[in-house]
Amino acid sequence: MRDTPGAQTRVFFIWAAILVMVTVGVIVLLRPDSPERAIDDGRPRAGEDVTTLATEQATTKKKPKIIESSELPAAFGNNFPGLGVQPGGIRGNGASYSAEKHEVTIRWRARHPLGLVAYIVPTSTNNSQGSHVENSNSWSMSTVAFGNPDYAVAFVQARADGQPVTCEILIDGRVTDRRSTVGPYGSVWCQG
Repeated sequence: MRDTPGAQTRVFFIWAAILVMVTVGVIVLLRPDSPERAIDDGRPRAGEDVTTLATEQATTKKKPKIIESSELPAAFGNNFPGLGVQPGGIRGNGASYSAEKHEVTIRWRARHPLGLVAYIVPTSTNNSQGSHVENSNSWSMSTVAFGNPDYAVAFVQARADGQPVTCEILIDGRVTDRRSTVGPYGSVWCQG
């Protein structure tokens, strides 16, 4: 498709006109006396009471009422059980929560030496990530992870001969993912 003479110039002017209209629209919507203006410059807005400035101090101050500890439950309408109990403890229904603990095992196996294996166990406190060049046909690692799935990710790549390499992830003794490579240099991520 050929450009007609002046087509680029027309497109430029159309976009320029659109940009000008959007800019004017924003200025009109956020005009200086608009409550949505971004900077509060301290000037009174239309309709504000300007008889008392924020810098003036109030002439009358109310003294706060002091509530005795024996009056606390009544002051709060008995909505807070145990409020006002003297030292020795407040009855309560508090709770303690912690992330659930899980045993994570990652295993790799093949008919030949594995080569490079890698893993990430983000919530493990002692073995959260690593890579290893393994010269045997199987290797595994175990650690403790906390929280909710996903607990671990493992990577392995096949060699040039295309023999499959399998990775397997077990959480608390149960297999959650098992995958094998396909073809020469095939790679696979296990996640469980």
